[in-house]
Amino acid sequence: MAKTKIFKKDGTPTPYFWSDKDGEKRTGVTVYKQTAKGITRMRGVRFNTITNEMNKD
Repeated sequence: MAKTKIFKKDGTPTPYFWSDKDGEKRTGVTVYKQTAKGITRMRGVRFNTITNEMNKD
């Protein structure tokens, strides 16, 4: 499982990332957040890797 960081439009990094375990589904991958306690799966939001945008479910 490779982690791919999510960056803002201006290029600054965010604590969010997505994983390649979703396979070929690139328009709605699961978003995870790196916290001090560990990794949290974000609910109610998907990341579109083609348009580089987060979308609500």
